[in-house]
Parts: sequence; C-alpha cells; structure tokens
Amino acid sequence: MSLIRRYRSLPRWWRRVLLGLGLFGTGFLLSNFVLMPLIARQGEELAVPDLKGLGLQQAREAAGAAGFELAAVGWKTIPALPESSVISQSPEARRMLRRGRTIKVTLVRGAELAELPYLVGLTAGQAVNLLSRSGLTVSRFDSLASDSVALGCVVASDPPSGVRLKRGAAVALTLSSGPTEGRMLMPDLIGRPLAEAQPALVAQGLVIGEIKRIAVKSADPGTVMLQAPQPGFVVMRGDTVDLAVSR
Repeated sequence: MSLIRRYRSLPRWWRRVLLGLGLFGTGFLLSNFVLMPLIARQGEELAVPDLKGLGLQQAREAAGAAGFELAAVGWKTIPALPESSVISQSPEARRMLRRGRTIKVTLVRGAELAELPYLVGLTAGQAVNLLSRSGLTVSRFDSLASDSVALGCVVASDPPSGVRLKRGAAVALTLSSGPTEGRMLMPDLIGRPLAEAQPALVAQGLVIGEIKRIAVKSADPGTVMLQAPQPGFVVMRGDTVDLAVSR
C-alpha cells in the first residue's frame, strides 16, 4: 500500500496532526538552513577596501568583490591626477561595514577643456581677445602670404579650430602678410571721398576706370557709393576699378 493510501486510511485527526508536523518541520528547515544564513550574511560586517587611485570601473569591481555597492557622489578638479580616479572615499579603507552597504567616492576631474574657436579672418587683436575669453593664450605669431585673407588677419591656427584644449593652453596664430606678388585684396572705398580714393588706388598700382555720378541725398557730393571690383576681391596690379560717386 502506498504512503498516500495509508495517509488517507488514517483517522482525520491523525491526518491533521501529521500535516501540522510536516508543515512545522518544513518551516524549521527553511528557517535554519535558508532564512537564518541569509539574515546572518546580510548582517555580516566586512572590511572596506582601499579604492583611492583606482579608476571608476576598477573601484566598482573592487567594491563588488568585497561585498559592497559603489556610488560616485562628487568631483574634484585636480589636473595632475588621472581623470575619473578615486580621490576620497567614505567609509575610509579598513573600516568595518555591513555587507551590501554603499561606499561613497569622490572622483578626479582633470583640467577643464575649452573648444578652440574659429579664428580665420579675424584681426590679431580680435583673435587674442576671443582666445582670452575662452581661457586660452597665444604662444607665437607666424606670417604667411595670402590672397584671400586681409593683411594682419588670421590665416590659420595651430591646433585648428574645434579642437578641445585644456584651459590655459597656448595656440600659435598665422597672420596674413598680404597677397602674393602681383596680387592684392581690393580695398574698401565706399564712404570715402573720391579725392582720397583716387590716390589710394594709384598707389597700389590699380587703374581708375569709369567714374559715374549718381544722385544720393544722404551723402556729401564726391563720396564713393559703389565700386567694382567689390571690397575684398583679389585683384592684380594694373586692374581697372570703376566707381560710382554722389553728385
């Protein structure tokens, strides 16, 4: 006869007694061999590992291996130390802490970075001011002939624009020394008196072409209102310049 049949053949009160004893025994076993070890394990105190100098991922792994959680709670700027390394921790190393608790760490933030702005076409003074506002400095000035950038303006920077640098880093600027031989940038004559514009063009080796008189009430007579080529265009010595002046 199977155990189930024997159990069913017993009087009801015996079955209740056996069921109660079975439940009690199961609870006792679970309590002693499962729940109590878990509770005791959770209350276990362990020595806190030394995490200082470790990177964030290394510190997290070391804390986990020792039975703890890790939380980054702040940053401190120290350019000389590795980025994101642990500079301090709480609790301190070798202190006793319950398993599963959290170790709080403060991480190193390296030197603050600044993005190098676009400087091409700016005068030297404008470029220096913009770099200063970005927390950067100028290391040196070089020169280079340029047909597209005005004399004294920035042709290039080293490193180039868009690069992220540590604040206080130095940048080398290359300034235009003017157009290559025989070439020049067309000067801006608009708003200048004709008597002043004509000798300036002749001095640069340009030829004065047509001078057209136009009615302009808001300008003094003889003021340059239009010019061809336009200001900033690359021209050659001997090129002709046409002007329109107020009458």
